[in-house]
Amino acid sequence: MMSQVRTWWRGLARRERMMVLAAAIVVGIGLLYTIAIEPAWQARSRLAGDLPRLQDELVRLEALRAEVRALEDRGGTVQTRESLRAAAEQSMRRANFAGEVVNEGANAVSVSARNVAAATWFAWLESFAREARIRVVTARVERASPGRVNATFSFESAVVR
Repeated sequence: MMSQVRTWWRGLARRERMMVLAAAIVVGIGLLYTIAIEPAWQARSRLAGDLPRLQDELVRLEALRAEVRALEDRGGTVQTRESLRAAAEQSMRRANFAGEVVNEGANAVSVSARNVAAATWFAWLESFAREARIRVVTARVERASPGRVNATFSFESAVVR
């Protein structure tokens, strides 16, 4: 095969060889552009468009990571039912309502309140669950009168270190 190409090449006149070389160079440049330069150029343009979005995502992730660290370092972890009970009683005193706290297990308590303002109860519940880092296991809320409820919630320590 190579011998046939050499024979063909030697049979060409000098002018024809120059034309074939020029055509080969044009085809080579076209292939180089199509295979290497144009895909890289498009990728560069696409990445230049993605970079600001990726930087924004990085900033959000860093903020979330800082928030997680702050929450981990915040403490307030309730580990025993005694400390959970004390935290519930103290929290109810701060919220200015009376309730009953009963031990339920190794790291669980039940809190009951009668005829308490619904808004007060739910604000206390949200605040206590967030601050004490506990989870609600069972819940029972009954309407006592307009705007007032009888509620019983069981809590357990959500984080044990």
